[in-house]
Amino acid sequence: MATYTLLEIWKPRPEWYALPNAHKRKFIGKIRETLGTLDQSGAKLLGLWRCRATSEGGWDVMAYWQFPSFQAIEELIDGNEKFGWNRYFDQKNMVGKSITAEEWCSASEIDTEL
Repeated sequence: MATYTLLEIWKPRPEWYALPNAHKRKFIGKIRETLGTLDQSGAKLLGLWRCRATSEGGWDVMAYWQFPSFQAIEELIDGNEKFGWNRYFDQKNMVGKSITAEEWCSASEIDTEL
């Protein structure tokens, strides 16, 4: 069965820094709740990396996820938008479907899409 990967990079927007600490704590509380429910969908957060000093563009954090379906990724992204993630953080995402090295080699030999 194929798995899907989500690679996120993000950095705070000026709106985050302007937010009072009490509101930041409440917002982070929502993130904790969301993370707690993602296990039920089969999502796994495989790691978080602080990367500000080493990334072009000042990206602050990178997250690496594994999901059982593309729909589960869409649900996470939709949920983030609903509670205002994009208001406070600039984010870029990359999504990929797992393939074997042989699948990639075979497709690349005949110039086809996977």
